[in-house]
Amino acid sequence: MASALLALALVGAACGGSEGESNGDQPVGTDEPAPVVTSGPGENGSAVSPDNTTAPTNGVSGITEGDGPGDGAGEAPGDGTAPDPDSTETGDGTAPDPPTPIPTPTPGPTEPLTGEPLVDPSIMNRPALAVKIGTSSVGRPQTGINQADVLIEVRVETITRLFAIFHSEDAVSLGPVRSARSSDPDILANFGQPVYGHSGGNPGVLREISQGESAGMLYELLWDGLPNDYWRIADRVPPWNLYTTTANIWRAAPSSLPAPPPLFEYLREGEALPSDAEPVPGVEVRYLGGTVAQFVWDAEAGGWARWQDGTPHVDMARHSDGTPNPNVEPEQVTTANVVVLQTRYTGSAACSYCPEAITVDPEGGTALVFTAGHMIRGRWSRPSASEPWKVTDNSGNPVRLSPGQTFIVLPGGDVLVMVQDFAEHLLRNR
Repeated sequence: MASALLALALVGAACGGSEGESNGDQPVGTDEPAPVVTSGPGENGSAVSPDNTTAPTNGVSGITEGDGPGDGAGEAPGDGTAPDPDSTETGDGTAPDPPTPIPTPTPGPTEPLTGEPLVDPSIMNRPALAVKIGTSSVGRPQTGINQADVLIEVRVETITRLFAIFHSEDAVSLGPVRSARSSDPDILANFGQPVYGHSGGNPGVLREISQGESAGMLYELLWDGLPNDYWRIADRVPPWNLYTTTANIWRAAPSSLPAPPPLFEYLREGEALPSDAEPVPGVEVRYLGGTVAQFVWDAEAGGWARWQDGTPHVDMARHSDGTPNPNVEPEQVTTANVVVLQTRYTGSAACSYCPEAITVDPEGGTALVFTAGHMIRGRWSRPSASEPWKVTDNSGNPVRLSPGQTFIVLPGGDVLVMVQDFAEHLLRNR
């Protein structure tokens, strides 16, 4: 597989040890991502830029020579008077039709986490809802993640977990719900004070979650405190069988929690991508620990289709009681945007073999933004947990995303841009 990939934007593997699990892995160390390698095609002017053509400033004059009833070009009109250079009359003495004005779209209210037009004003004041979702092979396919506004993938031990962040939509069934980690409070604080649903954690992690709640970074609704709002499904083995629904958790949350701030800026209708956006067919993200995720630009779907560990990453529909819904085909996770924030990991103080993502960092790190079939190179930074990630291009301008769902990956490992043949192979054979 690696031979079919081209390392245009290669972020070096982190140099810390692997997570210490019962399989003999070494305790986690400090992971320092290597710098981006800026070599290969797609750079130094070879990227195809979008059409940013604008109307010329030296437009044609409103009076055309030779239009008057005189004998020759530039002569005075037939009444013997000199032409008025400021006149808007035509040669026959009638005023031309005024030009049709180009309407300027008036932006209406939009969803804070997707940039899409607001459909239901009643939801604007509700808090964001974050639920921890398992991604291991025994926990896939998941349910309900395609309804999330934002998905965030972060390392835990030798695998990864997802945060499914909801605000604009509900999920009738959502899971499998999995446990918390030390990385969580700082990540969740990007969304103001979101409601946080998870399945537990070790005592040290639960203290950190409680401290995060006291600091206003989240509002915890642990599953065992809501026995009627989480349930176990019959076709999965524990602990990958805990499910919930967003309506239950939102209903249990206090109404005083704030709505989430916007996390990103979004392209306006008709707005072009920046000139340094590079067309790319897809990207592969290799997490330290072994998880491999691929995103391929699917022009027909208008988004980045995701694969995980060699298979299409799909969302399987379930009824509100958690039973499978055979009337709805599984749907591949396909997002409008993929935002890669190269992230440093350290060992967690609450768990010696657990990696902790460092997502508050004034210096930040490399950012690669994939939107509308293109890649934009830049940086991310975040001076404090009270501020959301700031993602800028290499000129320091905020990167604008396409309206819709965004998948944020926090790898700490290699990031490889695909060649066209391999991307087409994945699309053909899914």
